[in-house]
Amino acid sequence: MDTTLILVSLIIALAGFTQGLTGFGSALVSVPLLSFIVGAQTAVPIAGIFGWLVTLPIVWKMRHSIQRQTGLILFAGSVPASFVGAKLLATMPSQYILLTMGVVLVASSLHSLRSTKPLFKKTSVPVTVGAGFTSGVLGASVGESGPPVIAYTSMQPWTADQTKSTLAFFFMLQMIGANISFWNEGLITEEVLSLVTSALPAFAVGLAGGMFGYHLLQKYKIDYHRIVHMFLLFIGCALVLKNVNF
Repeated sequence: MDTTLILVSLIIALAGFTQGLTGFGSALVSVPLLSFIVGAQTAVPIAGIFGWLVTLPIVWKMRHSIQRQTGLILFAGSVPASFVGAKLLATMPSQYILLTMGVVLVASSLHSLRSTKPLFKKTSVPVTVGAGFTSGVLGASVGESGPPVIAYTSMQPWTADQTKSTLAFFFMLQMIGANISFWNEGLITEEVLSLVTSALPAFAVGLAGGMFGYHLLQKYKIDYHRIVHMFLLFIGCALVLKNVNF
């Protein structure tokens, strides 16, 4: 079996596990690692396709906990931003994309590690739209739509189920627009589709493992988020150091 395919499959399995466990993070894990193997212009569309697929079973299983109104407002803010981000991906040098990605990872991880209590007592429409717009730009340009929305939901007085399900619901909707944008820009190539198809079994295994892991976390009250964000902080720092001088 081709070494590239093996590495891509392992990364996709890890991304699926992370998303199934936390409700977010598939792109945060997969895009930086895939970029080292196939380049940013190929990594982002691959992550976009799997980032959409991974949300479907989570949304269905946790549909009763979704904060639908907030999720729809976030999505409305992200729609026009997705096309702006895809244009940046198609025209921006990969080093800039990777450097931006690293900064986003460092900032989001530090925020998540320091966050201890909700900031808002109720949702604000302007803030929600702003979080959605920022997420749309980052999602379509560097494959990192998560940080603004993850930060926003972490500031809400929601339960773990409400947070995870609403994040998955938003990402399900947001990635539809992002993937259409990738297609319009010619970024979904034969190579992308071939790698996606080949990595599907690894994706399914990782997702199932992550959803089972989430059940165990809730049962034993284990905070795995801190471990995930420490890992992402390390990746972000590595990307910044590698691409700050080019």
